Amino acid sequence: MKFQKIKWNHINRGLVLGLALGAGTAVYVMVQNAMFKNNIPEISERAEEICRSMAETNTGDNRKGVQRMLTSCIQDNFINTPYSHSIGEEYMDAVTRTSMLFEVETMDLDQTDCDKVYSTEYKQISTSVSKWGIDGANVQVDYIMTCECDGIPLLLSPIGLLDPAYEARKSSDKPLHKIVEIKGSCNMVMQKDNGVWKVLTVTYDENPYKMNIEYPDGNEGGEADGQE
Repeated sequence: MKFQKIKWNHINRGLVLGLALGAGTAVYVMVQNAMFKNNIPEISERAEEICRSMAETNTGDNRKGVQRMLTSCIQDNFINTPYSHSIGEEYMDAVTRTSMLFEVETMDLDQTDCDKVYSTEYKQISTSVSKWGIDGANVQVDYIMTCECDGIPLLLSPIGLLDPAYEARKSSDKPLHKIVEIKGSCNMVMQKDNGVWKVLTVTYDENPYKMNIEYPDGNEGGEADGQE
């Protein structure tokens, strides 16, 4: 009887500890979820700030100078951390700080001084924020980016460099003054880095953007599905 009483005491003690642990975990999850919900406006605003900064940094007629500014923009807003695909993302394209820097640092620059970007407007159409992992956020973004330019300058978007040359109607139109409109969407995984929300990775589905080119000379441009 004494042995059974000791065994029963151990069972009771384990049960109490298990219940306490479960209750503590539930409270922790509730607190974390509440804190995350409070952070959603800040995360949404920060995502828009990063995308707008990337778009507007394209502006300039000195493309070498623009290249340096784009490099700095990526360094300031992306986390320098190796990224591993999570389940379901292995079939999607992913952009990281390293891959985007490589694109910009190795971009072909116009040697004829024809490529110029006079202005860039960025508009965030919609933003959806959800929790990602323990301390991250997944931000789904739909946007419109409009550039007034000459030539066919490479343009940095939230998913990387895009080339208007593929969308121009014909070779003779490439040097002309044009308005390039890009409608796109992407998913940004963000985490805090030294207290500031930054981008860990950007993923997107097939055909993540549409580009339309208009020519102010009155000739109609054309629209095409984006191809990476």
